[in-house]
Amino acid sequence: MPTRMKRAVFIVALILLASCSGQVPETSMDGIYTAQQAQRGAGLFESLCARCHSVQEFSGRSFDAIWAGVPAAALYTRIANTMPLDQPGSLGIPQVLALMAHIFNENGMPASSTPLEGDMDFMMSITLTRPAQ
Repeated sequence: MPTRMKRAVFIVALILLASCSGQVPETSMDGIYTAQQAQRGAGLFESLCARCHSVQEFSGRSFDAIWAGVPAAALYTRIANTMPLDQPGSLGIPQVLALMAHIFNENGMPASSTPLEGDMDFMMSITLTRPAQ
């Protein structure tokens, strides 16, 4: 195959790979958790959080008042460092992520096939937002 043809094939392959890589999430409306995480989070919320909190504290306008426009890392840090109230900082990373997924689900943020992970750099790049009401 001539060199010119090899270059053309290579460039086309790179373009195809770039288009297949998917869009990098920018907000919580871009699907940053799985439905399974949200389901686990709902159970955790009932067993660990509901004795002191209602989910309404973390949804709708209440959510917007505190969390809209801030990085997902802020919510992670708050839950990880201060909850549960009687044992602050005792939750593991998977538990914190599941609780976040539950909160996202309760706020109408779409789930995806990619689970939310404890990558703080990633979470710093994700802005929390809800669907327009």
